[in-house]
Amino acid sequence: MLKTGLVSITFRNKTVKEICALCEKAHLSAVEWGGDIHVPPKGGKARETLELTRDHGLLVSSYGSYFRLGEGMDAFQYNLDEACALSAPIIRIWGGKKGSKDFTEDERKYAVDELMKVSEKAYAAGVQVTLEYHPFSLTDDRESVKRLLKETEGEAYSPMFYWQPRWDWGEEESLKALEDVQSRLSHVHIFKWVHTPTAIIRKPLEEGASLIKRALDVKKDGYMLIEFVKDDMDEMLLKDAETLNRLIDGRK
Repeated sequence: MLKTGLVSITFRNKTVKEICALCEKAHLSAVEWGGDIHVPPKGGKARETLELTRDHGLLVSSYGSYFRLGEGMDAFQYNLDEACALSAPIIRIWGGKKGSKDFTEDERKYAVDELMKVSEKAYAAGVQVTLEYHPFSLTDDRESVKRLLKETEGEAYSPMFYWQPRWDWGEEESLKALEDVQSRLSHVHIFKWVHTPTAIIRKPLEEGASLIKRALDVKKDGYMLIEFVKDDMDEMLLKDAETLNRLIDGRK
């Protein structure tokens, strides 16, 4: 079953309680809590955040950590502890600190080894590690992602992959990237941005309806999470949530 939710960094200026109330009003099902503002590692906010989330009839879809491969196992443990305290089934991590083409073969091997170690540690705690398509990381390029799939396959704890539409890719390329990870797809971050030579312009989600409809042919369960809204407005989240819920309901 496919559920909808919000990535909390969409509203970094809001409190946990305000975000929960807004998600409830928007008829969303869940929140991915970010590790930068709302639930930082060692911040002591996870249990209270979990209670507030549940009080508003919401689920925790995931913990959006800011751990990057290369930071070591101790740093990962702090993030994993927070994910566990949140009862998050998934922890999002980032694939390093530079572009995939800038990794030497030895650096890539070290990063993949670390990825498998943190994935195994998380799995033992009941949490699934997932990587997100993101610039300046091992997931900034389709070929690198396909290589990562092969480098990390075969284990129960093998990492999963998020997908999100790249603002600098067309619809066809974005869908191909989604299909690349279909066998190990976890959540989807969804938004509509237009990329120009001088700016990235946020648009109503309705303007990205074509891509979402096609993505729904691939994404059958888990979560579609709204990330970022036009002008950071509450009203725009309500409209985008209505759009997303309508598109999902129309698939049934």
